[in-house]
Amino acid sequence: MTDELENLFKDLRTRTLGEIVPPGAPQARAVVRRRRGVAVSAGAGVTVAAILIGAGFGLYPGTGGDYAVGDAPSDGPSSSDFPVMPDPTGPEYDRATAAGGLLADRDKTPTSIRATQGVVAPDYENHVNDMAADKYAFRFFCVGPGTVQVVVKQGETGNTVLGQGTATCAAQNPEPLELTIRQPKYGYLRLFAVGDAAANGQAGFAFEFLSTTGKTFGGVSGAPTLSVSSSPSGG
Repeated sequence: MTDELENLFKDLRTRTLGEIVPPGAPQARAVVRRRRGVAVSAGAGVTVAAILIGAGFGLYPGTGGDYAVGDAPSDGPSSSDFPVMPDPTGPEYDRATAAGGLLADRDKTPTSIRATQGVVAPDYENHVNDMAADKYAFRFFCVGPGTVQVVVKQGETGNTVLGQGTATCAAQNPEPLELTIRQPKYGYLRLFAVGDAAANGQAGFAFEFLSTTGKTFGGVSGAPTLSVSSSPSGG
């Protein structure tokens, strides 16, 4: 039985090989054209896939800065996602606002060069920059209890005192501390305000520098700024 199968397969191979005919030139060219067509189609497919993937990258952001095709676009952060610093509240800030209301109306007083309001502290210091060489009428109001020692010095550093005095606080219509400040050259003024035990953290203050020669600083200014710390800042 085994010999018969071997003879059968041998005869089948002989007849099959005899029927195989080498392709002629037209058949060979047709085969080449088909292979080229397959290669071009494959290349086009890769290009289209790359374009689609690139479009996916540009349209659908994924997590961690990566992009993935088909991922739904994620929403960006909204304004509600960021913390909002609330305005300070309390009777001491109400008194600071009341003190600020005693200053000259800056919308109508372009000679108001600087104005600031805040809460009295034991170590308040304000670096007032861009002050032209001029003569200024300085006024310091304090609403609430206690007293405040005020000193105005020339420059960003140094110990040249241009004016000093004591502001007496009052709950209603306090009398301002008034000083004449002569700034000899353009630059900084530094203001120090030290409250007593009754005023610190309880009273509100406001001060302003008014040019007595009609100078203005950038035209009409807005409302006075609220100072909430004792660190140096522009007033």
